[in-house]
Amino acid sequence: MKRVICGLMALVLCACGAGKKEVMQSVKDNELLQEKTVNDYVFKLQYMPHQKISEDTALSYFRLNISNTAGVPLKGTDNKAFSYGLDTLFAVVNGTDTITPLDINRIANGTINGVEYMLVFDKQTLYAQPQCKLLFKDWLFTQQLISFPLTGKAIAHIDSLSLNI
Repeated sequence: MKRVICGLMALVLCACGAGKKEVMQSVKDNELLQEKTVNDYVFKLQYMPHQKISEDTALSYFRLNISNTAGVPLKGTDNKAFSYGLDTLFAVVNGTDTITPLDINRIANGTINGVEYMLVFDKQTLYAQPQCKLLFKDWLFTQQLISFPLTGKAIAHIDSLSLNI
């Protein structure tokens, strides 16, 4: 009897803990790491799952990295338009609703051949979206509308893996 209980406890402990590799593989499998190339620019969108040490679990974070395919430095990115008023350029849209971001910050990551933004959305409204798209009205680089498909269930799944729920 003791062996059965110990075996079940070991099985439960192994099943509960998801490693960082598993979380990142699930991010890729659920299309929460996407890359699009438009007019010689590469747009990489990545969902940033919550960590156990984070106290703020009511928000969802995305990183959008924009670079050019030639690898040369982007000119003019020191203009204020690349850092301020960005909340009007992004939205999560489904068939009946539009969710605006709570905050968007340009990340100072030290690269000269691109820019990176941190997009912050309310987690509960994203969870409620069965199928939606993150839209980027790109008036800064390509003057096009760029969309990234998202699924609320995939975001909830990634969060449960990263928090070991």
